[in-house]
Amino acid sequence: MSHPTVSIGIPTYNRSRLLRQAIHSVLQQTYQDFEVIVSDDCSPDDTAEVVQSFHDPRIRYHRTSENLRPPRNWNECVRLAHGEFFAILPDDDVWRPKFLVEMVTAFQAHPDVGFAQCAYHSVDESLREIRNVRAGSTKLVLYGESALIWQLERLACVPVALLFRRAAMAELGLWHERDGYWDDWAFIVRLAYRYGFAYVPKLLACNRVHSQNLNRELYHKGRDAILDLLNQHADVFGEALPLTPALEAFHAKLNRELSQHCVLLALSALRRREWSQARFHFTRARRLYALAGFDLGFIKLRLSLRAEAQRELLLRQTAQSHEPIVELDRYP
Repeated sequence: MSHPTVSIGIPTYNRSRLLRQAIHSVLQQTYQDFEVIVSDDCSPDDTAEVVQSFHDPRIRYHRTSENLRPPRNWNECVRLAHGEFFAILPDDDVWRPKFLVEMVTAFQAHPDVGFAQCAYHSVDESLREIRNVRAGSTKLVLYGESALIWQLERLACVPVALLFRRAAMAELGLWHERDGYWDDWAFIVRLAYRYGFAYVPKLLACNRVHSQNLNRELYHKGRDAILDLLNQHADVFGEALPLTPALEAFHAKLNRELSQHCVLLALSALRRREWSQARFHFTRARRLYALAGFDLGFIKLRLSLRAEAQRELLLRQTAQSHEPIVELDRYP
């Protein structure tokens, strides 16, 4: 039995309406040699009925035996896949019609890389563009140290904008499933370091930004974002040991930037008169960068974050007058 070239994993939980749109965006691809694995993480809604309504033999429905949560359910999709290439399509995101053909073409030109990555639209709940996200303006292929630094400088490697070589994923070991560890982008950067990647500057995917994004849910529940970043950095730089002088310098730069975030957290805690929290954040800042108490970079960071928040609000307001990037609700 021959297998499809591309396997598409759609991990989903309790989002049947958005899931329908994600599946629509796959079926309208100009490249049609694929299978779709919908891994339902014990949803209480009508997810199973939505999947069955498509009547397409390329779509396989799988219900997990327990609620796995990401990234375990992402790995479940990979283990069920048969294709040479693999894509994770989050259930709240969609692709533009030429996503697969452009990404497969990138692999044909560079068959040794671990993944291909494209530019993407950041969209609102109604698929209206908030902004477009281009990590670069030209095609490029990078390996090793250059690939790691490029990825960490931009961190634009959202899952919807990636197509992986499945064998490389298996060799690296998939996303970490350690309890309490959030491995979203660290796996991708480690893959970039070990196998390289090809970047396609075309806008081929839509990353939906809404109140129920997984990252937003996690951090609204009080998750320690700085600790997550420290763990992810440890995994990424651990993959590259022993570090070259360039990587050591880049790691130190990242630690200094994290220390500035910690100073802002400490100041915020002081304003709330949460003295122990303020002490905790400032101590962490000093451990990350010994001169944190004398580093005024946090002022520039605060101004930058405030300006970005205001810009994001304006872009979201402007998006309300835009037409959707793709018209998936009209799909038969």
